[in-house]
Amino acid sequence: MSIKNQVACARQQLTGESLRVARLRIQECSDWGSLLPSAAETQQLLESLLLQHVGKPQAVSRYPLGIAEVVPASARVDIRFERGDLVRPALEMLPFRERGQRTIHGVPGLWATVVDSTIEVAFARRPEAGVLALSSLDSSDLGGLLSSYESGLSKERRVPLWTVDPSALPPEKFGIRRRKPQPRTVIDDHRPAVGLASALLRRIHLWDRLAGHAGIQVTVERADHGMDWHILREVHPSVPLHDDRLAAILLEPVAGPGLITDLKNHHCDGCNCFMEFTAPVGSGSGWRGILRVETVASRGPERPVSKRPRHFTALGEVGFPSHGDSVTSSQRANGHSPRPADATKGDQARGRCTQLLAPRFGRSQWDLRGIALEIGAAWALEGSAVLVVGHDVSADPEVRRLSHHTGLEWPTVDHPSIALTPPWRPERLVPGNGSLFAYTASGYRKEVNALLQEARQHFNWIIFVDCNDDYGMGPYIEESVDSHIVVVYSRRYDERLVTVEARNGIAEHREVPVSPAAAAMAWRHEHLAGVPLDRVPVAGLVLRQPLTGPDACSPDFVDQVDAELARLGTPVLTRLPERHTSGRLRLGASSPTVLDNVDDDYRVAYVEACAAIRPALLAAEPCKIPPRTDPWD
Repeated sequence: MSIKNQVACARQQLTGESLRVARLRIQECSDWGSLLPSAAETQQLLESLLLQHVGKPQAVSRYPLGIAEVVPASARVDIRFERGDLVRPALEMLPFRERGQRTIHGVPGLWATVVDSTIEVAFARRPEAGVLALSSLDSSDLGGLLSSYESGLSKERRVPLWTVDPSALPPEKFGIRRRKPQPRTVIDDHRPAVGLASALLRRIHLWDRLAGHAGIQVTVERADHGMDWHILREVHPSVPLHDDRLAAILLEPVAGPGLITDLKNHHCDGCNCFMEFTAPVGSGSGWRGILRVETVASRGPERPVSKRPRHFTALGEVGFPSHGDSVTSSQRANGHSPRPADATKGDQARGRCTQLLAPRFGRSQWDLRGIALEIGAAWALEGSAVLVVGHDVSADPEVRRLSHHTGLEWPTVDHPSIALTPPWRPERLVPGNGSLFAYTASGYRKEVNALLQEARQHFNWIIFVDCNDDYGMGPYIEESVDSHIVVVYSRRYDERLVTVEARNGIAEHREVPVSPAAAAMAWRHEHLAGVPLDRVPVAGLVLRQPLTGPDACSPDFVDQVDAELARLGTPVLTRLPERHTSGRLRLGASSPTVLDNVDDDYRVAYVEACAAIRPALLAAEPCKIPPRTDPWD
């Protein structure tokens, strides 16, 4: 399966879109690190309010909450219900007031209209900031449904407030003026956890892909730290309550919402299975809440839904959706960790850790983590489980808290934290059996050492990169890694030296041939500045060079210089091709994996170049590096 088909399937399985529509939407995807676009702030608020109102469906449906399809965009979401009557609870979020009173029921400021048999809901003051488009599969007359709801309120002497055209509203007044304190509204209650609710609504079909799905109910509750969402998941009595795949897909950050949890401390007995999740690492506002999922056996009548599970492409599972079969892969279901490839096949390793170094102030130093992800992606495409670990002091939670501290804010209750085990997360979906994970470590040497030792049990290769520029390439972790390689950007060797001599008052250029030994020595002094070659044994060099370049050296001279560099203890392991175009190889927002926005020939050449690194790393013997000498002695 190609990577584009793979990510389209992974998205379609969570949203319920048709596969054709999912493929078209994937082409428009701006960030392949998340297959579903994140909602803007106002759009998140609309989706959070909607989820609360449709969370307890009154009618039976074969879809979760009666929603057959979700088509998400940044400032819009199209939600298609199975039947028109299932849209009725969503209308209760529209604002109205009792005749003769000023108290507003529902959500203040909402505006609703019918566009081509679709009810569109937005905030009247900002209709372009977010839209809920509600429709149904059976092509029900939703315009008539909205009119009948409005008529019913009028008969009860209630005044609908969602019919005011936004263009008829007076302009908002800005500036400093004394205003009366405004009463707290449902909007204020939802704001702390709108991101969590929006992520769940946009992936509503993850629930009916689990084994024995019989229905879900969603409720919400205010808390000191924000707002908590509760999902009551019902399964058929013959199906086990605990399902590893539930936690795995909720922890999945590429296709799933990327929540975190403590897999070891969840309550599970014969009556219910109770798990708690909270916001992903590094999430901003709108995630101050806890998701509590309680799984119980269904006590109602049998519902028209399949008892058999269906596979999740995002978890590396394969199956036959038309037959309902599923083959569950243990790659990520157990603790969201990959399964290392067999070390007996080819040059695969098990738990080998290497550190990337770069010359200080060189071009490669500022992009060392990106290079590590490129190499890791190439190894993952060949079936390896790869983890790229960066280190950054600014990522430490305490440092981040102090840097953002302001004395003008009132103290608030900290966001509830749940231990994440393990901490690394997938970077992209990788076709085949390989996997690419990444993690930015914080803290001191002991914490990083413990992390690397734990990772050895789960990965074939661990690539460590020190991303803190204040410490240069930072070889302080030497005792925890097995080998070191130096990444250098180098165009070519100098086969001849150009000098200028004055002859008869005219400066003339003269070319002096250079021996391979002299060229190797000059190249080392120019390109390996700051690398502690006198202390750290280097397994080899990885040279980044353009595919083509002017004044290229002769192949014989290149081979002779390479031999001299190997004699000096720095052999050249491989040369990574680098394109001249602005769309150079990079793990960026525009590429599904690092190697998927390039042509086939370039991908093959890059994978072959990266494969040449592994034999030298396997042959390198871990050793104890002597301590640094005291410069004051």
